[in-house]
Amino acid sequence: MNKYICTNRNENYQTEVEKILISRKQEILDFFNVEDNGQFNFNIYIYNTIDDLVNGMKSRGFPNMPNYMCACYKDEDNSLNFFEPNDNPDENEWSKEEYKNVIFHEEIHGIQSIIYGEQPEWLTEGVAKYLDGTYSKGVKYLLDEYINKTDIPPMHELENEFGMHDYDSYDYSYLMVRYLIETLGKDKFLTAIKSKETIEELSNDLVNKAVDYYNKKYIGTNSEM
Repeated sequence: MNKYICTNRNENYQTEVEKILISRKQEILDFFNVEDNGQFNFNIYIYNTIDDLVNGMKSRGFPNMPNYMCACYKDEDNSLNFFEPNDNPDENEWSKEEYKNVIFHEEIHGIQSIIYGEQPEWLTEGVAKYLDGTYSKGVKYLLDEYINKTDIPPMHELENEFGMHDYDSYDYSYLMVRYLIETLGKDKFLTAIKSKETIEELSNDLVNKAVDYYNKKYIGTNSEM
């Protein structure tokens, strides 16, 4: 069972979070082709505000948490870490409805970590973005509106400096993982990412391969996702 450590204002929000985790878990297990034998349980921290979340993480021994963080999974203590959005947020704040997908996203990270152990951030974020529906407008939209309007970052930045630059690292992580699943097939992809050596081989110039592949497939067509 999940263990909750909560400091948020509303005790009922724990129940809401648990419902989301339970209702969305099977989608993740089906993607990874695994059964739930009771191993996918977490320590779940719920803080009152984003600031409380960041400060709480730092006080628990994670000093490098960025101030913009709104949730995270930490494999060091098998924890999912959230805050409780306001009931009546302003336009710059998370709503509880929007935040449901954040909770799902972090659950993906947690389950992937339990199955595979530590993996590169571009890979874990790419899988989570592949599953969480962020890019529901399609690959062509992503290329037209974002990817093809900036220079492609070098792969070493995405491997070693994820999220540290002005471009959106998540766009590229999604595109790379989607490319691998589409070209390898999901089963071969899941087998490949069991091996650190294979991940290193696949990551060679991967960002350029993915962008080139989808530009050839979509640009100049009306194709959608």
